[in-house]
Amino acid sequence: MPEIHRWQYQYLGTSTFPKALSVVELQAFFTFDAAELAAIRTRKKDVLRVAAAIQLGFLKMTGCPLAALRVIPARLLRHVAAQLRVDPINIGSLRTIYEREKTLYDHQWWAMGVLGFSKPSPAQLRALLPYLTNEARHVTSTDILVERGKLWLYQHRFIAVADRDLRDYARRAMSASENGLFQLIREQLPAQAYARWEAAVLMPRADSGITTLEWLQQPTRRKSVHALRERTDRIDVLKKLGVHELKLDGVAVEKIRDFAAQLQNIRPAKFKELRDPARTLRLVCYLKMALMQATDTAIMLGGRQIAKIARNAYEKARLLEAQTAINYRESLTEIFKLADDESITDTEFRLQVRRMKAAHTQPQFPTRAAAARWILSGPNPQVRALLSELQKLDIAGEEGDESTQRVAYLRGLYRTKVSTLPEQPPVSAPRGWKDLVEGEDRERAMRALEAATLLGLRKSLRSGVVFVDYSEKFRGRHRLLIDVERWKKERGKRYAQLNLPFNPDDLLNCLVAELEQKLRAVDDGIKRGLINVDAHGIHLPRLKAATTPLDLRAKREALFNKIGVVQFPDLILDIDSRTGFSKIILGRPARQPAELLQVYAGMLAHGCALDATGVSLMIPQLKPSQITVGMQWFEDRERVRAANDAVVGFQRRLPITSHWGDGSLASADMMSLDVSGKIWLARLDPKRRVPSLGTYTHVSDFWSVTYDQPIVLNERQAGAALEGALRQTEVELDRLAVDTHGYTEFAMGIAKLLGFALCLQLSRLAERTLYVPSSLKDVPASLTQICTPIISLRQIRAEWDHLVRLVASIETGETTATIALARFGSAAADSGLYRAGVHLGRLIRSLYLCDYFLSEDLRRTIHRILVHGEAVHVLQRAIYAGTFSKPRGQHEDELYAVSGALTLLTNLCLAWTAHKMQEHLGIDRASGATNDDEAWLKHVSPAHFSNINFRGTFTFPIREYGEWLFTDATAVSA
Repeated sequence: MPEIHRWQYQYLGTSTFPKALSVVELQAFFTFDAAELAAIRTRKKDVLRVAAAIQLGFLKMTGCPLAALRVIPARLLRHVAAQLRVDPINIGSLRTIYEREKTLYDHQWWAMGVLGFSKPSPAQLRALLPYLTNEARHVTSTDILVERGKLWLYQHRFIAVADRDLRDYARRAMSASENGLFQLIREQLPAQAYARWEAAVLMPRADSGITTLEWLQQPTRRKSVHALRERTDRIDVLKKLGVHELKLDGVAVEKIRDFAAQLQNIRPAKFKELRDPARTLRLVCYLKMALMQATDTAIMLGGRQIAKIARNAYEKARLLEAQTAINYRESLTEIFKLADDESITDTEFRLQVRRMKAAHTQPQFPTRAAAARWILSGPNPQVRALLSELQKLDIAGEEGDESTQRVAYLRGLYRTKVSTLPEQPPVSAPRGWKDLVEGEDRERAMRALEAATLLGLRKSLRSGVVFVDYSEKFRGRHRLLIDVERWKKERGKRYAQLNLPFNPDDLLNCLVAELEQKLRAVDDGIKRGLINVDAHGIHLPRLKAATTPLDLRAKREALFNKIGVVQFPDLILDIDSRTGFSKIILGRPARQPAELLQVYAGMLAHGCALDATGVSLMIPQLKPSQITVGMQWFEDRERVRAANDAVVGFQRRLPITSHWGDGSLASADMMSLDVSGKIWLARLDPKRRVPSLGTYTHVSDFWSVTYDQPIVLNERQAGAALEGALRQTEVELDRLAVDTHGYTEFAMGIAKLLGFALCLQLSRLAERTLYVPSSLKDVPASLTQICTPIISLRQIRAEWDHLVRLVASIETGETTATIALARFGSAAADSGLYRAGVHLGRLIRSLYLCDYFLSEDLRRTIHRILVHGEAVHVLQRAIYAGTFSKPRGQHEDELYAVSGALTLLTNLCLAWTAHKMQEHLGIDRASGATNDDEAWLKHVSPAHFSNINFRGTFTFPIREYGEWLFTDATAVSA
């Protein structure tokens, strides 16, 4: 039995062939081993052998006997006939032999016997329910459980059961899971207390007349202190209800988020129609998620305002420096004029200079930072307002943290309405602020302590030293890791899964020995003149342009001329009929054309930055309200991710992709999406100076976007780079190319422990140094200028187990790489774990840079794959031609919908173009190996889009694809 792959999931439980089969399907399911061929040849006639072989392969592919012969690809008939060494057989002959039901019945049972499949008995099926109940802990959709049930049946070699029966098991599992969660909530929240919660959230508010539930559903609409106050007001309301005391730590966040999403857009009148347990689960999970998200938003808004205040202070300090420089220059100019004036005596010259000296004032501050601190300690009501709002959160800190002590002390002063700082406050001032806090002006001292506390609080929250327990993203470093007791039990298992040694020296000794060898190789390269090192750093020869076939342009143009122009609807339907991505978004095949159009319309609205009204003009068959429903389907992250995986899997299985890569290499980079400046998460794009959000994409070497995620601009992208490489499921990734923004030294060490290499293209390469262990004595003399001996192997050894624990927490999904690296960023310099990760990352970076200096092929490879990413971004900009505005983009799920839909549209274009390139070139080899006649194809990209019409009024020719897209063929004419 072949191993089951993710791309096979789309076939499980189906009873008919897909529209087309690629080489991979033919190899995986319809290429038979010796034992299978021997079993097939027991059939007496050629036509019976072909029919039996098709039954056997179909059962391997779907886990379901083939019952209907409406569509059998001619390619499959040729492939099977060639293996059996018989003449090709037409579909009519197969239909004729299966007119006799006994023959069909006999072939189905024979195939089941050969592969070890059987019909599950009622006793065997009882084991399915516990599995689905466990899976239901993480999902709220019965449709997803049905798909996982099909996978379970296949893995246990049971033929698929009727969809109605499987759906019944899924409903029972979902009901059991919901009842378990309902009982957990009831133990902490009795019916009487829940009734108070419900009454409170359905009560109209005095200030606006809307209910508290509708008020909680309103997104953040500003970026100011007032917006922060709105969030803390919501937190205060939820805390008064006691939502923060409800313990749901054992419930997956995805489960809470899914239940909460079902209540996000519902009106109070519709909510009242719900019945328990659905009613209680949705409301409680919504309030819990609202508390977590309001807290996260408040902290992020506060951090943004703090950064803005600090930036303004530093800008004013810079202007002070500039003014001082201007004064110096004016004084010098005046002195030079006096010196050139022959009419004054030396005595008069000295008198003039002394007069200028008396009028000159020395700079008040030794550094710009000191000047900024002085400015921050001046009157600024925003500082106190921000601190007052952040104090409303239940801020906690690790033992001995000074930030929380200062916050608590200032909270006490605010209660007594004190505006001057006592002479000897019980809290210490941060370094650099002591002079101001201990100065004679006690009002300025008070303001200085407030500013210092605010800046320190932002840093501590970013590092996780300070945390809020009921937050999702700022819950503290200690909760990012597998808990201590569980780690003790699973430690050996996790080390084995990560393929890491218990003794760090087993790894470090190998790395240090490898570094010594590579340093000698770099030294040899310097001696041979391949690398130049001088006082300004290291210099590499400029890469020469790669040689390409002389007739490349002509062949490329001829190929795309053959492909011709395509309308976007035709492209979407063609790939959907081959991959079934619409079935994944819906959770089932579409029942009627309007439902299918809703999927496409929702995808276009998000991916092209259009609103429902705009898309209804492009697809006049749908009303804006129907399109809005389709847009909401794309807010389910897991389904959109699975739909993208289906398209990526289809493209990956095309033989033409062997010319581009094997999937082991990818690049990661961000593309900014234009949005309204009023969206609170928007930041100015540093290049284009327009408000934007980012979508961070991983582009494989075979030209497909394997992962995407929305991110905020102007923040380090290393966490997003690791997260995408780890969570994508379509390829075995060995190397990930990133630019300077996508890497940190800590991230490089974590990537190594996760099992793949982070490959950098660094800016200012000449200024880069090679970090080496401080204990390393044998450094070649030619490298002393660029080698810095600061790596501490002792620090790595001391924190080794904690490092592996963090990596295991990321790998198992206990936390995301994005959050983990945010908490262990530069703000966490006080953490021994962070310092150990940085030292390990520096060691890995030095090894990589040695390879980068020595290998021209490596430099070309990294440049090439990064250019792939840029080319895909050009295609994405052609698709995403608009700017979405408020109120969209205020909720995180909407950002995931935009990023996921844009990626799906991009992958559709890439997959369609790759398929058409292969079709017109006639590439149909079982191995997909490259030959000399096709070598030019590695220089041709499927990111070509000038032949795709993305605009206009869309007409979807659904009738042409109906038999592959609907459960019932009659639905096409409905």
